[in-house]
Amino acid sequence: MISRRRFIQTGAAITAVSGRYFNGKVYAQGKADLSVITGPDIEANVRAAVGAVGGMEAFVKNGDRVAIKPNLSFASPVSRATTTNPEVLRAVIKLCHEAGAKSVSVVDHPLQDAAIIGEKSETAAVVKEMKNTSIFLPDTENLYVETAIPNGIAMKSTKVVKLLGEMDVLINLPISKNHSATAVSLGIKGNLGLVWDRIAYHNSSDFNQSLADLATIIKADLTIVDAIRALATRGPQGPGKVLKLNSVIAGTDPVAVDAQAVALTFAQWNLAGSNVEHLTKSAAMGLGEIDPSKLNIAKQSL
Repeated sequence: MISRRRFIQTGAAITAVSGRYFNGKVYAQGKADLSVITGPDIEANVRAAVGAVGGMEAFVKNGDRVAIKPNLSFASPVSRATTTNPEVLRAVIKLCHEAGAKSVSVVDHPLQDAAIIGEKSETAAVVKEMKNTSIFLPDTENLYVETAIPNGIAMKSTKVVKLLGEMDVLINLPISKNHSATAVSLGIKGNLGLVWDRIAYHNSSDFNQSLADLATIIKADLTIVDAIRALATRGPQGPGKVLKLNSVIAGTDPVAVDAQAVALTFAQWNLAGSNVEHLTKSAAMGLGEIDPSKLNIAKQSL
């Protein structure tokens, strides 16, 4: 698994990574497996969603270095619902600092030019306003390290952003949206924003399996899905049909959280997590629970 503390060198070309990303640690005993919070106030939604699964203090400790991985693919306006809502990001950063984070790094390998994202996006403006918070958009290959995928089926190794090896906590913060190649783009699909060569995944023998393979080495401590506005058609870039769901979903199980976001966003099309191939393949690899009937889901309208 990708280590939040260190990378362990195992050879000249391949770095294997190990750590606590999926070691069975229970962060919040007695709390919900995941939460779905709906309401008009974005920050209140985020606070309630994280609180229902144990609170940010269950994940971030005093002095921790936190990486937040939103979807920053494009410098599009919030109304287009193609990237993580900057107000959701603001609320998550605030929670991290309140829990004692030493620093917060907002990281993604965007599809659009990194300079444009860093200078013109609404997300960049939010980051600049926050204390001890920086934005990192790694767009050169030297910022990545070759990493083995020991249990990979379609992908056996990949170049992962080096910054992860310096972090103590990883929070995945995708927006819920449609994707032309994988039906949806959520947390597990969003892991591609932490690797160098995304084309290799598209060109692999099985794109959906390659996403599941990547999820075996990158597994966030906490996944929070921005479903304030969701892009229901013509993803990933749009413009398409935008649904105003005013919801936030949170949990530690990446498969379960993604599956819940699918059910919420694409209900009118009767799409469920079990219809999304990279989620079923991730579940088959033991990376999470895809059956909502087996989960304790906290749902609340504020």
